[in-house]
Amino acid sequence: MGSMDFRVLGPAEVRAGGEVVPLGGSRPLIVLTGLLLRANRVVSVDLLSHWLWTDDQRRSKGALQTYVLRLRRALGEAVQIRTERDGYLLQVDENAVDLLRFRHRADLGRTAAERGEHRQAAALFEDALAEWRGPALQNVASDALHREEAGQLTEERTRVREQWAESLLAVGEHDLIVPSLERLTREHPLRERPHEQLMLALFRAGRRAEALEAYRRISAVLADELGLDPGAGLQSAHRLVLGGDDSAGYRPAAEPQVPHQLPPDLRAFTGRARALKALHALLPEALDDGTSTPIASVEGMGGQGKTTLSVHFAHQIADRFTGGQVFQDLRGFGAGDPLEPLAALEAMLGALGVPADQIPAGLDERAAAWRTHTAGRRLIMVLDNANSSAQVRPLMPGPGCLVVVTSRWQLRGLAATHGVRRIGLSELDDEEGVQLIASTVGLDRVEADPAAAEQFVRYCGGLPLAIRILAVRLAQFPDQPLGEFVAGLPAGGGRLGTFDLGDGDETNIRAVFSCSYRALPEPAARLLRLLGLPMVPGFDVDTVVALAGGEEAEVREALGALVSAHLLDQPRPGQYRFHDLIRAYAFELSYQVDSAWQRDTACERLLGWYLVTARNASWAMRPDRFQDSLGIEGLRGGLAFDGYHEGLAWFSREHENLVSVVSWSFRIRYHAHCWKVAWLLFTYLAGRTRVDECRVVLETALRATQESGDRPGEAAIRNGLGVLDGVVRDYSSARRNLEKALAVQQELGSLRGEARARYNLSQTAREFADFPAAYRHGERALEIARDLQLTGFEANVLRALGDLCATMGDHPQALTLADEALSLVPADDPRTGRFSLVTRARALLGLGRHTEGIECMSEAVDMFFAMDEEYEAADALSELGTAHLSQGRPAAARDCWLRSIRLLTTLAHPDAAAVRAKLATLVGG
Repeated sequence: MGSMDFRVLGPAEVRAGGEVVPLGGSRPLIVLTGLLLRANRVVSVDLLSHWLWTDDQRRSKGALQTYVLRLRRALGEAVQIRTERDGYLLQVDENAVDLLRFRHRADLGRTAAERGEHRQAAALFEDALAEWRGPALQNVASDALHREEAGQLTEERTRVREQWAESLLAVGEHDLIVPSLERLTREHPLRERPHEQLMLALFRAGRRAEALEAYRRISAVLADELGLDPGAGLQSAHRLVLGGDDSAGYRPAAEPQVPHQLPPDLRAFTGRARALKALHALLPEALDDGTSTPIASVEGMGGQGKTTLSVHFAHQIADRFTGGQVFQDLRGFGAGDPLEPLAALEAMLGALGVPADQIPAGLDERAAAWRTHTAGRRLIMVLDNANSSAQVRPLMPGPGCLVVVTSRWQLRGLAATHGVRRIGLSELDDEEGVQLIASTVGLDRVEADPAAAEQFVRYCGGLPLAIRILAVRLAQFPDQPLGEFVAGLPAGGGRLGTFDLGDGDETNIRAVFSCSYRALPEPAARLLRLLGLPMVPGFDVDTVVALAGGEEAEVREALGALVSAHLLDQPRPGQYRFHDLIRAYAFELSYQVDSAWQRDTACERLLGWYLVTARNASWAMRPDRFQDSLGIEGLRGGLAFDGYHEGLAWFSREHENLVSVVSWSFRIRYHAHCWKVAWLLFTYLAGRTRVDECRVVLETALRATQESGDRPGEAAIRNGLGVLDGVVRDYSSARRNLEKALAVQQELGSLRGEARARYNLSQTAREFADFPAAYRHGERALEIARDLQLTGFEANVLRALGDLCATMGDHPQALTLADEALSLVPADDPRTGRFSLVTRARALLGLGRHTEGIECMSEAVDMFFAMDEEYEAADALSELGTAHLSQGRPAAARDCWLRSIRLLTTLAHPDAAAVRAKLATLVGG
């Protein structure tokens, strides 16, 4: 018998010398098909029996052995079917199986596409698709195999057909692929990617009307069949076709979002009539034909009300911009560093629903992607607090949007390059200033003495911030006449010139701040000075108490005085935020009044409080993390948290401050606080895919450990960087960082640190399919966990090893490990075993024990929802839907997938597209 060719991509058969090899009936063919689908891997007896018989009572291990014997006789000694523990393994050359050839060539095609070799990629995809001779397994008499395997094979083929089309699109072969894409869309009427590609191919081939008709058809089908709107990719392609401009280079979009990011409008907005008129003059251009992008820059010194004006205008016209509203604080002036354009583009693309893995890495590429995603969208953007034209220029959207930039500087460069309409804000005139006073103290008091009201405005130099500060003081004395109040103000209006920002003659407001400061009681004045020290965006009562070192009642009273004087904003009850100019003034005051010891002591108190509270919150969320490795076990104080949700809520509220604490503590050379806070913050940031933010935090922390020679800290932070690299799928970098972390931990003799590094290395090695290394690292981590009696960590390692076994196809061992992990779950907190339940469910499903596996996965889904872990719930729902479909329950599968899609769309997660494709197969497959 000549060399054999094993086929499942079409009729299942074996050929030798060009002839079909008889196998002795339909049952042996089912067994061979199952073994080929898992070639070179053990297939359990339970799973083979499940494919052979639908009625459990008819299953017979003896009959299965007979079918295997027939196969061995038919195939001869050249093919090995080995009996293994609990199953059988078909040992075969990968080149002899059409399915393995198909997958290998498809992998080569994807690699070529990633290198930009699109013609080569298309040829490899064509070679892969040539292995198909018709519907997979079409002659195999097994309902279970068709339910559970044939659909997946068809999905693989469809994805390769899409990738083939994508490669040819990249090299301009538009006419060539239109017929293939038309066939593909007919075969899969609900699958969105081929319709998207067809639209693009037609558009680039000059067939714009047909492209628009293709969009109309898929939109109608999605609405009728699934009750869904088109996904983000289709919507992006539609905008491209409507706009007619492909200069930026098309890229399939993600799930759509309509952002509504504008801050609340001021309840009683007054004045700025001319500026509002100038802004409204932009509307005809913005709403005319959608081919231009009018831009206004609202400029003036801090305290002029630039943001208030821009937000008010945006709310006035928001209903005419159906694509949404984006508000981005560029942090050009104030606490922390200015926001880099690269980070701003990531945030704004994310607001439109573009997943992180579809956002390009480079600035020019991100800017081009931003223009593509916004073209024709009818979006209004407010870019607040810019520090230069260079910061703003890459953020300009595509045509059909309207942009308002606010800046303390005159953005002349932006005017020269983008035709920006510059709207300069100077002082308020008397009428507008009086209206502003009346909105604070009441119209009756202003009308009782109009001359005094005008004097009030002139005393403040017409600056809105100065007017509001003094108006608040006036409001504290409701019985005092307005004239008497103005007469009692400190003499010397020239004091306004003592606080000069270099933004023009009218930018000096130090006298206004000084006047309000001197009117404060001493506890409030002292607190104002101290609050100017930490470079964090905001405060709550707890952080202020930690900074001041006083009693809470006294601190609350002082905060109330500062809020009343408008020296602190109170955006929400219990939350406080500085205006950046007042912060700078308070910082300067502290250096004028307080001693170095007082300043250092206050900073150390606050940093210590953040560190201990972050430790307590982290412990509440993740008791299995080694918080005691930070060397702060003996520190007391900070907030206490009762369980997971309280810890999560605190991190959610404080994460922006904590990011700033890492940067601030590095700048003032509190290196230990820097890396320890970063380490504690890591789990929160990484778990919510705040990748860029997390990387900045960890890299700052790494510099702190290196400058201070803190080797344990360096190992801990490199471990975090390795995990973060894994999140973004940069596994080579992950392995380098983790191997460095492991080396340092071994050098230090830290078994706990070694265990953590090996645990993460195990998971990274699994992604490389380096299963021996993955198992070796995992086994050593498990050994250490047991030696040190780290029960929670031991459960994590067992679960990870179980997932590894499931990936390798060893589902019996995966089940054993998952059950062992679950046996370590505390009886009083069963939800800590939720990830192990997923592993157990995968093992059960892999063994063909579908009823148990579905029940197990459903329980895990409920736990994820209970823990507010929406992505994990969505991921498990996706797997649960697949399990239901394999058992012939399409309605249950549909329900799971729809729930998963809604969660993933809300999270702007790229997995949404894959689940939508699964859903489409219910109708279109």
